[in-house]
Amino acid sequence: MQHFPAYLYYLNPLAEAICFLISLSIFFQAGAERYLKYFSGFLFINLLLDADTSYTAFKGINNVFVNNIESLLVVSFELYLLREIIAGKKAKRIFSYIFLVYPVVTILNIFFLQHISTFHTMTYSLGSLLIIAGCIYYFWELFQQRTSVDLVRQPAFWISSGLLFYYSVTFAQFGLVNFINKMPSNVIQTLFTILVIINTCLYLSFTIAFLCRLKTHRSTSM
Repeated sequence: MQHFPAYLYYLNPLAEAICFLISLSIFFQAGAERYLKYFSGFLFINLLLDADTSYTAFKGINNVFVNNIESLLVVSFELYLLREIIAGKKAKRIFSYIFLVYPVVTILNIFFLQHISTFHTMTYSLGSLLIIAGCIYYFWELFQQRTSVDLVRQPAFWISSGLLFYYSVTFAQFGLVNFINKMPSNVIQTLFTILVIINTCLYLSFTIAFLCRLKTHRSTSM
C-alpha cells in the first residue's frame, strides 16, 4: 500500500463537502430543476463514501470493494444527470435504458468477472465513454439551437463541462489502474496528485452549477 502526503487524502472530501454545502442553496432557488435537488442529496452520499475510502487509503486498509460500489453509484447517477440534461426525446430514451442496464452489467462484472478484490476497470471504462458521449451530445444540441443561450447561467453547461473534462482526462488512468498500482511509488504519487487536482476541478464546476443562477445586485451611488 502506497503512502502519500496526508493532505492529498483530505482534499477530495474537502472539495466535496464544500460543494455539498453550497448545493443546499438550490432548495432556496425558485424554479430550480428537480434533478439538481436530487444531485444535492447524492453529493451527501458520495461525500460519506469518499470520506471512508480516503480514510481507509490513508490508513493502508484495502478499500477496493467500497471503491467499486462508490464508482458504480457515481457513474450511474451521472448517467441519470445526462439523461435529465439532454433535450432530445430519442436521446433521453436511450440514456434511460443505459441508466437501467449499466448498474446491472457492472454488478455482474464486479462479482463474477473481475471479482470484488479488483477494481472494475472494464465497466468503469465503459461508463466513462458513455458519459463522454452524453456530454458531447449535449454540446451538439447547444450548437443546434437557433436562439442564443447564456451558458454562464446554465447549470447543465457547468455539469457537462466538468464531466467531459474529468472523464476525458482520467479515462486512461482508471482504465489501467490495476496495472498502474504496480508501478514505482514516485510515479503513482504523481498520478494520484494529478487525479486529486482534476477531481477538485470537477467539484468546482459542480459548485458553479449550483450558484450560477443566483442573482447578484449591484449597488449604485447617487
